[in-house]
Amino acid sequence: MATQRTILIVEDDDAIRELTAMLLEGEHAVHTARNGDEAAAWLDSNTPHVLFTDIRMPGKVTGQELAMRYWDSDVRVLVTSGERREDHPWLPAGMKYLAKPYDRRSLLATLRELL
Repeated sequence: MATQRTILIVEDDDAIRELTAMLLEGEHAVHTARNGDEAAAWLDSNTPHVLFTDIRMPGKVTGQELAMRYWDSDVRVLVTSGERREDHPWLPAGMKYLAKPYDRRSLLATLRELL
């Protein structure tokens, strides 16, 4: 059996976070965080294969800050937002972006591209 990849899902919307985790569990080891602060604390002692973060969240650490912190590391970064990619000019050209609402097929396809 292949080793599962670890994915950290950072999403402040409980329904979206829980549904996304359900879509990925089984194929991946999934951890979740409700905001950037919670994610940053988890990331202090863990290294996921993929950081999947919403861009806009409450708290001191934003999704943008998380994404940029790990962009040049071994962690793959996937960001999501209800806004268009063009609304976020700070996004590096190669960073994966998944617009909300997304479905299981587009989420899994994007993850396959990352991994």
